[in-house]
Amino acid sequence: MDELLKHYRDWIDTLDREIVYLLSRRFDYVKEIWKIKKNSWVINPIDENRWNRVLENIKKEAKDKWLSEEFIENIWNEIHREALNLENKIKNSNI
Repeated sequence: MDELLKHYRDWIDTLDREIVYLLSRRFDYVKEIWKIKKNSWVINPIDENRWNRVLENIKKEAKDKWLSEEFIENIWNEIHREALNLENKIKNSNI
């Protein structure tokens, strides 16, 4: 049993690293989007309509995989909050 637990925990550890990597890649795109917004003189960087569509789509996707709507919404709101924090850091650094 211990060996089986170790096997599954190793897989979880691998998946955790992949999640971090994918989040990092996602935020790389946030940086690129910020550059486009900056060069286009976008006044309001938050597109509420797009965010609502993203959230609804990801909740539908999650539901198909038996993940609770509340859980997914919490995670994606945190991801969005972090993306906005990153945009503010970039904006304040004059990149």
